[in-house]
Amino acid sequence: MKNRITIEIEKIVYGGLGMGRVEGKVVFIPFTAPGDRVTAVILKEKKNYLEGRIQTIERPSAKRVEPFCRFFGRCGGCQLQHLNYADQISVKAEILQGSLHRLSSQHPFEILPMILSTQDRAYRLRAQFKGGQSGRKTILGFLELKSHQIVEIDQCPLLFPLANKILQELKGELRGMEGNIPLREVELFISPDEDKGVLHLTGDGPKVFELSKKYFRKSALLKGLKLNGSRRVSWGDLRLRFLLPGLASEKPIPVQIQTGSFFQVNPRQNESLIRRIGDWALLSGIEGVMDLFCGAGNLTLPLAQKAGKIWGIDSDEKAIATAKENAEENGLQNVIFRAERAGAGAFELLKEMGRIDLAILDPPRAGAKEVLESLAGLGPKKILYVSCEPPTLIRDLARLGELGYDVTRVQPLDMFPQTYHLEVIAELVKTGFKEDQLNFPRPSN
Repeated sequence: MKNRITIEIEKIVYGGLGMGRVEGKVVFIPFTAPGDRVTAVILKEKKNYLEGRIQTIERPSAKRVEPFCRFFGRCGGCQLQHLNYADQISVKAEILQGSLHRLSSQHPFEILPMILSTQDRAYRLRAQFKGGQSGRKTILGFLELKSHQIVEIDQCPLLFPLANKILQELKGELRGMEGNIPLREVELFISPDEDKGVLHLTGDGPKVFELSKKYFRKSALLKGLKLNGSRRVSWGDLRLRFLLPGLASEKPIPVQIQTGSFFQVNPRQNESLIRRIGDWALLSGIEGVMDLFCGAGNLTLPLAQKAGKIWGIDSDEKAIATAKENAEENGLQNVIFRAERAGAGAFELLKEMGRIDLAILDPPRAGAKEVLESLAGLGPKKILYVSCEPPTLIRDLARLGELGYDVTRVQPLDMFPQTYHLEVIAELVKTGFKEDQLNFPRPSN
């Protein structure tokens, strides 16, 4: 295969890559649009496919638009800025439909229209920047696509304006210091409800300590700052406050979140997620509910307003401690939070309760493979599975099908505009408990 090819892009596939064919072989090229005719350099040749990089766009697609960020095409954070928002949604819907085809052909279910983000930029609460050196200058930025090279940025259009202000302030402090500052990573988290932010800095040496202490004391935008490295120290309050939508009333639920704990990056779409989960849960006040991978109670606390009793389980001890405080602050006495791995927590609940009515799953990208048998043993009538990683979701839905649960409907949400990532809620209902599919003995009760 020659090193340079001319190819027409047919479609965009999972990962945000444009796909075309040359000499019968599939080629994946990032930052391309369906209908583009491009000359590309081949970077990698595998048995069944090639990976390339755009050299020139010979004929742009009618769907191609001018990206709004000058770092697009170098920074690895966004994949779809060269498409307008409506076309991004079409691409994501098509990818999801194709991914679910095999499952839906075996047991038909409904894929609902995408819940759109009210903002396609300035929506992110959180970002993680890499630190490095360029000559005698300390730089902050995101990693280049498929590279360890840092693309230095001064702002990110996907971040809330407050987050960009904090980034610019921090970069100003770095410019005011002499010599290299061994700052390896910066994690930034902001709350629009408080109009404050928290920083986690990772680095070693007296200069990083001096930067941390000086910047926290100087900035009116920060609520807290934590330094990680050979020296661990923090200043201020590392928790941020947010308002979650109430399900039993219009009154919002105030919560606090530790910066190191999981929380959805798009607050408006998080409200859409909570409301859809609440609608599908159909709680009447008597049900027993289990929320696995619950974090600080993002779904647990709103559901507690309508459940009889709800258990929230997560391995993050700090998140669970915060969740307990959130429940107490909101007067929710029907919630039990446990700091355990999801599999162990589900199995313990199986031994204690024998049965629950509803299970919520919101696992990390790796999915929930290790908990599915214990979950099926609890026999919930319904499972609501929230996922940001369709490949592991599909794997787990197939396994749940073997365990007696069928998918009835799927709700995609565009939690991450400008990227290929997608949030999905799948509803499953119990069709028949299949004991021979379980790998542990069920309790006698």
